[in-house]
Amino acid sequence: MTDQVAVGEGDFAGSGPGAGAVAWADPATRRAWWRQVGRGLLLIACCAAWWIWYSGVGIPVRERVVWLNVVFLLLTGFRVPVELLGELPNAYRVRRVLRAHPWHLAENPRRGVGGHSKAKDAHSAWFEVPDPAAPERRLPLVLGSVPMWWRGRMSPTARPDRRAQIARLWYSGTPGDQMVIAASRADEKAPHRLRHRYLRYGTMPENPARPDVEAPDPSLDALSHPPTRRTLRRRLFIRIALLSVLWPALLAVQIAEVVADQDHDKIGVFVVALMLEVMVLPFHIYVIVATRRMARTLAAHPWRLVDSEVRLRGRQQVITVDGRILTPSPFRVYVDSTATRLWMAGDPHTRCVVSVPGGARPIGVAMSTKDNRTR
Repeated sequence: MTDQVAVGEGDFAGSGPGAGAVAWADPATRRAWWRQVGRGLLLIACCAAWWIWYSGVGIPVRERVVWLNVVFLLLTGFRVPVELLGELPNAYRVRRVLRAHPWHLAENPRRGVGGHSKAKDAHSAWFEVPDPAAPERRLPLVLGSVPMWWRGRMSPTARPDRRAQIARLWYSGTPGDQMVIAASRADEKAPHRLRHRYLRYGTMPENPARPDVEAPDPSLDALSHPPTRRTLRRRLFIRIALLSVLWPALLAVQIAEVVADQDHDKIGVFVVALMLEVMVLPFHIYVIVATRRMARTLAAHPWRLVDSEVRLRGRQQVITVDGRILTPSPFRVYVDSTATRLWMAGDPHTRCVVSVPGGARPIGVAMSTKDNRTR
């Protein structure tokens, strides 16, 4: 799906406030960055202040604010980890790029979600903007997955008033490596929604005579590959952090509620919540164990480039490699359905790991015994 909108573009570093300077020199950019960071810090502070206050009040007061307690419990369990593990690191990377590069502007750039001929992932969100080094050349910014705010306004089926919120695209950074994007309406002079994106491994090479990517080094284990190591570390950090923070917080809140509920009017709610946690907690632990198992496989085997065929069977994806049929495990995490070559580490006769070329998205797969028996 593409968006055939007329394109006009400009270089923010060449005209307007802060001309010739890096993007961080623009006061409007700094204000937008501080507003974005401030919202996240305010949310974290409000949640912390609420629990400090809640732990010090009496039972009658707690009973009157039970619904507010549910709201802050949801914010603490979901939104606060997102801010700590996602938004604040994103803000740090945004500032680092903006301190080194100027802004460039694209008015009504071509955009879409999926369907770009140069994107390795068939479902990637993308923009086409002028290359800062050669304005006559169109540069694809293949962003991969983007937050819902961006995706809902980049889709060709979005309402015109929503699409108008990205009438002007701001971009800064190194094409092909990492960039910062931001959006604004056509009449606005300041960026909004600053996002840092890594563009490596997202775009197909321009020369069709080249293979998709350079072949991996067979002398090194797969975990030594920087994108693979970075992805595994991030997955483990997020999952262990949630296990260490979320579950103790939920348990502490429930214990406090049980102690406060002297008449045992809410004991049924506590029992149901505890049963759900007992079912979900082993699943969370299993995810961490599966990630560690994947890391051991990657540390024991090198990446190798293999020919593959990816297809869907109902809702399940099957991957054919060297005559063997593999299925993603333990969850329905899919590779790019248009991929004809994958990186593989391990023995396809047992459990192994595959990734789109580049090694940045490792996925555990296992041989489908039923399918291979019927071949």
